[in-house]
Order: sequence, then C-alpha cells, then structure tokens
Amino acid sequence: MFKGIFRLFFALICSAFVMTSNVAFAHPIGQQHDSNIIVQTNTQTIPNATAADIAVVCPFGRIAIGGGGAIGTGGIQGGAITTTGPFPATMLNNPTGWHVIVTNLSGVALPGTAWVLCVPRS
Repeated sequence: MFKGIFRLFFALICSAFVMTSNVAFAHPIGQQHDSNIIVQTNTQTIPNATAADIAVVCPFGRIAIGGGGAIGTGGIQGGAITTTGPFPATMLNNPTGWHVIVTNLSGVALPGTAWVLCVPRS
C-alpha cells in the first residue's frame, strides 16, 4: 500500500515539474544508486504538430521504481510533456515500465525520450 501511495505522490510531483521545464523525472538526481538499479531508455523523433506516447520497459524479472522523460534539449518552446507515469496502469503496485506523452508544437522535429529505473522483482 505504501509503495503505491509513494509512486502516486512522485507522479503528482513530476507532473508539476513537467509543466514548467519540459523534463520529467521521478527519482532523486545526484544520490548514490543501488547497484541493482538499471536504466532503460527509448528515444524517438517527434514530428512537428504531433503528440506521441513513448514507452520503455524493464527487462524480464524486473519492476519499475521510477522514470521520466524529456522532449528536445530542455526549455524548448512548443515542446511539452503532458503525462508521465508507470505502466501498465493495471499494475501500479508492480509496474514493469514507464511512459511519457509528449507534444511537439515547436515548428521542427524534436527528440522525445522516456526512461525507466528497474530493480529485480522481489
């Protein structure tokens, strides 16, 4: 129960951060990381005037403990992350991936990236 509430809290905090910076994350930056944590990424080119749901999954036997995403190189006018969170949504207590929904209204194609932090399933 606590893990589910904790993940929901992080998702809400990340949503507020995304609204102002075009970069989303759900893991403290600059802290020591457990050697069991691995990071998976997925980058796609997002054409102008489109939105995309970018997903990334953990390897078999691992679950997601956080994640995030970015569009462009940061601070790009017209690029926005509208949603970020674990998935599949039916497995909020043991998600196996992360996704971000990005919108590109910048006038040019931009890279969009999603990342997930994965640990062994206990």
